[in-house]
Amino acid sequence: MRALVAALLALCLAAPACAVEPAGDTGAHDPTLLIQGDHWLVFTTGRGLQRLESTDAGKTWRRLAPAFTEIPAWWADAVPEHKGLDVWAPKLFEHRGRTWALYSISTFGKNRSAIGLASSDKPDGEWHDEGLVVQSTAADNFNAIDPDLFVDNDGKLWLSYGSFWGGIRLTELSAATLRPIGETRFIARRKGGIEAPTIARHGDWVYLFASYDPCCKGVASTYNVRVGRARSVTGPYLDRDGKDMLDAGATPLLISGARWKGPGHQDVVGDWLVHHAYDSERGGKPHLRFKRLSWTDDGWPVVAQEE
Repeated sequence: MRALVAALLALCLAAPACAVEPAGDTGAHDPTLLIQGDHWLVFTTGRGLQRLESTDAGKTWRRLAPAFTEIPAWWADAVPEHKGLDVWAPKLFEHRGRTWALYSISTFGKNRSAIGLASSDKPDGEWHDEGLVVQSTAADNFNAIDPDLFVDNDGKLWLSYGSFWGGIRLTELSAATLRPIGETRFIARRKGGIEAPTIARHGDWVYLFASYDPCCKGVASTYNVRVGRARSVTGPYLDRDGKDMLDAGATPLLISGARWKGPGHQDVVGDWLVHHAYDSERGGKPHLRFKRLSWTDDGWPVVAQEE
């Protein structure tokens, strides 16, 4: 895997600005990115849904107040064992003149989980909870966390989500209600661990990025990012060798370096890939990382690897 990644890296290094090295308050886990010119917003896992802001295109960051200050009433019914204002793995997007955030509530290692929705007139302003979108119970073969939102060329909205269990699921959302409509299907799975889907289009292809192997162990984390692609958002997603991601196929994209360990839980916005990684020089804590996507002649993404 390292030989393939090294070969692809040479293509990225030939292009300018392969990465941004963020400064300031960069502590983050499971980041999602919203770009509004030089004003960049990142929401991350944490108490009340953590918010970070940059006004210089991602170079310097400061922490804003959390999005939530009170616990929405429906959380206790959906996930009875959930504690406090702990919120996981958000996804930021803009729709109908508002900023929205899909987010997760759960307890570690269990699949009694739920994906909720919140909205705001502006991402650095006041946020309002919009209720439950989808949930899972112990009887289900999926885990309703790690949401992603993709808008296809025809304007249809697609929610992907999932962590371990049966894998990554996909369903269409109503543009009016932002609730599931139609069929829900699995689009990727792997027994050794797959989660945190991100779907993005480049040219005639739709790409499914996902994080593999265990996170959340500091410098012992083996998290990594892999990718497959399809002609349609519904799949099938194949890796570079033609193996279906439903059969554990996936092409390596981003792996650990000497300092930065366990890169993963990515989001893709334009030509930027944002993710967290664990810093071996700062006690193994997770921090915000950015990579600019480049593309091979045959249409596969490439990013600068971690140091």
